[in-house]
Amino acid sequence: MSKTQAQTPAPKKDQIKGSSKNPKGSASGARGGIEISKEAETAIKNLLDKHNDRYNAKSKQVDMGMLKAVFRRGAGAFSVSHRPGMTRTQWALARVKTFLKLVGTGERKEAYNTDLDLLPKGHPQRVEKKAELLAPAKYSHIDFKPPQGAQQSAKRALEVRATKPPSQRGMTATGIARARDLANGKTLSPDTVKRMLAYFTRHEIDKKGSTWNMQGKGWQAWQGWGGDAGYSWAKKVVKQMKTADEKTNALRAYGEAVQLAEPAPTYEVPEGLTIGKPFKTLALGQVSSRLNGSAIGQEIDTEMLSEMVRVFKSRREADPVIIDWQHATSPFNGGTPAPPESGNALGLIVDVELRSDGLYAVPAYNERGLEVVKNAGGVLWSSPEFIAGEVFTRDGGEPIGTAQLLAITLTPRPAQSNDKISRVTLSERISMIDNLESMSADELRSMLVAKDEMVRELEDKIKEMKADSEAKLTEEKPEDEAEKMAESKDEDEPKKMAESKEEDEPKKMAESKDDEKKSYAMNEGNALLLSEITALRETVNALKAEKEAVEMREAVSTLLREGRISPAEQEVANQAWQLRESNPAFWQMFNERPANSSVPLNQVGHGASGEEITKATLHAEVSKLQSEKSISYSEALNLFRTQNPDYYKQAYGV
Repeated sequence: MSKTQAQTPAPKKDQIKGSSKNPKGSASGARGGIEISKEAETAIKNLLDKHNDRYNAKSKQVDMGMLKAVFRRGAGAFSVSHRPGMTRTQWALARVKTFLKLVGTGERKEAYNTDLDLLPKGHPQRVEKKAELLAPAKYSHIDFKPPQGAQQSAKRALEVRATKPPSQRGMTATGIARARDLANGKTLSPDTVKRMLAYFTRHEIDKKGSTWNMQGKGWQAWQGWGGDAGYSWAKKVVKQMKTADEKTNALRAYGEAVQLAEPAPTYEVPEGLTIGKPFKTLALGQVSSRLNGSAIGQEIDTEMLSEMVRVFKSRREADPVIIDWQHATSPFNGGTPAPPESGNALGLIVDVELRSDGLYAVPAYNERGLEVVKNAGGVLWSSPEFIAGEVFTRDGGEPIGTAQLLAITLTPRPAQSNDKISRVTLSERISMIDNLESMSADELRSMLVAKDEMVRELEDKIKEMKADSEAKLTEEKPEDEAEKMAESKDEDEPKKMAESKEEDEPKKMAESKDDEKKSYAMNEGNALLLSEITALRETVNALKAEKEAVEMREAVSTLLREGRISPAEQEVANQAWQLRESNPAFWQMFNERPANSSVPLNQVGHGASGEEITKATLHAEVSKLQSEKSISYSEALNLFRTQNPDYYKQAYGV
């Protein structure tokens, strides 16, 4: 198919990429913020007025934002191809005229479909451009709509800018577009909020500028991005996103670990001990004294840690590495070592591993150790006891190496910097269950969405494994079953049995052995497959149980907050929720109660959650309101006092 003159490739001198005035993406919508020459703007304005005078329907009315975006796109297309002899401005204006014809009459060439997203709302040929993914599911609990304070600041910035002479107008094209979005209360994307925070962080120094108090360029730009209210809001939202990212990544890692085909490492653990979460116990580098800054021992390097790993593995049985509390069993802390029966031993180290950032230990805790780690709530680190130098056996004095790990103690105050080593916690799974109580309802909903997806994936895998197992059993059935049955029938005849006994005996014995081997191999493979299915099913059931626990907690907490049950009825409500399918009337009874009917909480000095009202709880509520509204503490206090006078009085004992 031959090209038209309009499709003539642009010569190299016309092949321009980007614009110093208009950033990439400035023509992606009709919101404006595009800078063009005065001559071009005048020409577009004349075309706009003429068009709008001719067409009165709202679906055929255009504005400068639309036409500037079309012009900008046409100017960009000029760099690819254009009719010879035309300038960039002429080519862009021609595209504007084509667009106006489409708006007014609906006529267009089939190939011209690149500006349909700019057509007025209600136009029959308008095509909505694919919107930016504003917030993925993990951010579903976060409000990305800017607060009133940020909207008002942006609106004020645009108004002030309009009153200034051109030489005193601040804001780039991107800043103007952002101000318009904020002023209109448009819901922003996560990336946009991150860019807002980056802008505020870079430009906070502009407040010290000489023209700030005169509403100069720096003031206009700051307010255009949402001002102080926008800054506070962006910091809050980015922090919420970071928390959601961390929780999602932890959950994804847990799910991936469950589904990995490669089995987790197994250890020979003495009876009564439970494997815990591995932790980094020695970081690379020099440890220094807090008192005088002097070096403590020699610098820890990979060579030393490699030797520790080697010696540990070779002396695991002869020199077990004990986990204790605050070096209680150490022979080097100036006293007699505590005997095992004193109860200071918390477990054993069953394995060590050298990684790129240090030495990691795999603990196995006894009952007391599990209790200590769980009760610490993550405020616990390890402090290893080791020898760096020649090490000898205790049963003959033979040299065994140049570094040995002797013991690991648990302590809230380790010698190494806390951020260089790992916190000591229980397994990821145990920690996840324990943390459910501390999570908000919105965080729990996001977690449930992810867990539902994980359960579905695991169930699909179980079905797939079952299908594979059945197929394997079908394939391994003897194909010559009919032939064997016929042979068996013949063998029943005494005459044939006598004639072939000596000839067939060795052959049958060999076949019998082969059949036994096949049967054993098949049974062994099926047993392994069934064990994997059982393990996956147990994981699915555990996840479902966790999901139900979360749903129950949220449902009962809602009843408590709404005053449909009293704190004393919470356990009964839990039981009613668990029996809701077999006895729905029991659970429905609580739901049908009127709000605030169960207990007059405002008369007994408790909030909707059943907690006692104090100055501390008042401070927490006011701080929460301050963060939500992006206002000062005093403003939040006055607002809370107006909305909750009884709560305020009870906090001060009135």
